[in-house]
Amino acid sequence: MKTKHIVFLLAMTTSVLSLFSQSTMSADEKYNHYRTQLKQRFMYYTQDATVRGSHLPVELIQVDAKGRTTAYWADATWWQGHYIAMLALEYRSLQLQGRPTDSTLQELRWAVASLKRLDEHAESYWNGKDTLNGFFLRDDVPADLNTAMNVDIINSDYKSRLGDTTTLSNTPSQDQIWACYLGFALVVKLVDDEPLRNDVTDLARSFVKCMQSQDQKGNKSWEIINPTTGQLVQKSGDIQWLQHGHALAAEYITNEDLHFGKFDNGLWRMVWRFMQNNCLMRKKGNFVWYGIYCCSVVGNDWGRGADNIYDWMKIQGEKIADMRPDLEQEFVFPHLPLIAAILHGYEGNDPIAPQVYERYLQSAPDEGGFRLRTADGTEHSQAPWHSLSLFCPWHLNDYGHYNMLDYMLLYNAYNIVYKSNDPDFEVFRATLTDVNNNVQ
Repeated sequence: MKTKHIVFLLAMTTSVLSLFSQSTMSADEKYNHYRTQLKQRFMYYTQDATVRGSHLPVELIQVDAKGRTTAYWADATWWQGHYIAMLALEYRSLQLQGRPTDSTLQELRWAVASLKRLDEHAESYWNGKDTLNGFFLRDDVPADLNTAMNVDIINSDYKSRLGDTTTLSNTPSQDQIWACYLGFALVVKLVDDEPLRNDVTDLARSFVKCMQSQDQKGNKSWEIINPTTGQLVQKSGDIQWLQHGHALAAEYITNEDLHFGKFDNGLWRMVWRFMQNNCLMRKKGNFVWYGIYCCSVVGNDWGRGADNIYDWMKIQGEKIADMRPDLEQEFVFPHLPLIAAILHGYEGNDPIAPQVYERYLQSAPDEGGFRLRTADGTEHSQAPWHSLSLFCPWHLNDYGHYNMLDYMLLYNAYNIVYKSNDPDFEVFRATLTDVNNNVQ
């Protein structure tokens, strides 16, 4: 740990080429700036979730050598899950501060309704009959949004694959779904709006059932089938290893038994535990790591080395940071222990030092994260904000301006756990002192 912290602090104090890297704003000022940019620059924000392409965060805005800009949507439902999570956290943070929540609640409704839109209208993409059944498009962003988005080009799965009825792109996958678990779980836990909670519960149930298939002989398997074409989208060999985790996460959200096939037999419970305990054997497990951790956090289920989900996630984040110094992260997936504490509480006595989160918040560049090509090579924001997102810190070669959803989610979760008067988090507040209580 000592070596890792030295490397991180050196990276934090190293000058980066662009003035954009220099942070002069407070954490609050940056948050408000990023939130404004999210709606004005990184989203088609119509205040009407029935409009195609609306209320889906852009992954990044690319800039080519000629200065042409491209709004780029990829894995949009993955980002949507984090967007919903951020809004649920913002709602609770404002509520704890006694501040108005109406605007955030309405934005959250549009975000969830947009996800429902992607589900309801997916089948017509393959000339089928639309229905809400858990089979969704990743995005529905058309090519003609460039003017509304103030960019030269639109690049989305919808635009790229429109008319291709054989495509396996722009379809559900388990990684899209496990990111949504985070958002759904936080809505159920934090947002006192019954219709909205019912909506995310219905979505979680249908998304899991979309991964549960039964053939004409009654054989059950965890795989995704296009209901219109009958085409296999994601095979059981991809999903079955995490099926126990998927069912646990969905059970927390829906409060329903979503066992399917042989999910709950001893073998698949053992497979799930093996995956939790050994996922770091793959030095570049990346999205597999994240899927296991998302399901574990929401399902409140952990592997060896700890006796609660918060401490286990803390250990995992430290291990990855030590194992992958190339990521230049003091702690990998810093948001997940906070979400674990918010969802399930924490009865331990060794919370992460608040300074870890303060360093993240203070080091974020005022104008947001970026990686740009220049005449002299490459400019990028300083670590740890030099990757596409803290949600996927191995993405170190994505050129453009980043949406900063990671900062916004982390900011709200930090404020709830360390800064609020919620009695559930007294052990975290006890770690604050006058010296380090400096995130404004």
